[in-house]
Amino acid sequence: MKHIRKIAGLMLSLAAALSMAVPAFASDYSFTTDAPQDFYGSTSYEDVYGSQYNYGGRNVVDYQVPELEYGVQSTTMTGVMERTILPGLQQTVGTGGGGYGVAGGGGPITVLVEGTGTGGSTSVTNPTVPTLPTTPTYQQPAYTSVEGMAYKDGHIGTIKIPSLKINMKVWEGETAESMKKGLGHYSSTSAWDGNVSVCGHNRGSKYVIGSIKDLEQGDTITYTTVYGTRTYSVTEVKIISNTDWSYLQSTADNRITITTCLADHPESRVLVQAVEKN
Repeated sequence: MKHIRKIAGLMLSLAAALSMAVPAFASDYSFTTDAPQDFYGSTSYEDVYGSQYNYGGRNVVDYQVPELEYGVQSTTMTGVMERTILPGLQQTVGTGGGGYGVAGGGGPITVLVEGTGTGGSTSVTNPTVPTLPTTPTYQQPAYTSVEGMAYKDGHIGTIKIPSLKINMKVWEGETAESMKKGLGHYSSTSAWDGNVSVCGHNRGSKYVIGSIKDLEQGDTITYTTVYGTRTYSVTEVKIISNTDWSYLQSTADNRITITTCLADHPESRVLVQAVEKN
């Protein structure tokens, strides 16, 4: 009897141990997950356009016309685009060739202009196109250095004004020393090509040019250097301020500028300009 009880106890213990070792049933765990959304959408015609495809006629896709760029309109609602130019945005110009805003052909020019009254726009054929002013071509100012121009005695040239019986040598530098011997050359200006500028005394010296105030337009002035002789025609005779240096600026053309003091007016100068004769 004891043996039977002992065996029964062992069997119960073994059953308890086996119950602890057996894993939980599969129904206690869930391996089911929601299916992920497709990365690519459906390409089915019904899914895309919401209707069945009509094999015998037009479909929804035929009415989806791409957006047009500004200035162009379509004459059809089909997939084939027929584009025309909107009025007022471009002009059609008849020329031999084509290009941006230009159509080929040899027809007349047609321009849309604002109409008067209630008529809207008016078509004008072959309008008169105004002539635009021509922009003058830029010319580089001319300049010749005094280097190498000096004669044996040091002067760089000779100026003659026949109507005033003036015949004077030109010396480098706008100094009192130069004007004691004739005319002084403004060292900042050209010595041959361009604007040659000189100065001289108006009185109180052996060499004076005060009489240049009496020159008239068209009078002749000559200038001779180692490069040759140029003849100029007087274009301007005027009184300027003693601080006005604008007439000494470089020029593209050849000219002579002569200045001297104005008697009893130390704040003023007499100016003469002459341009080379053609």
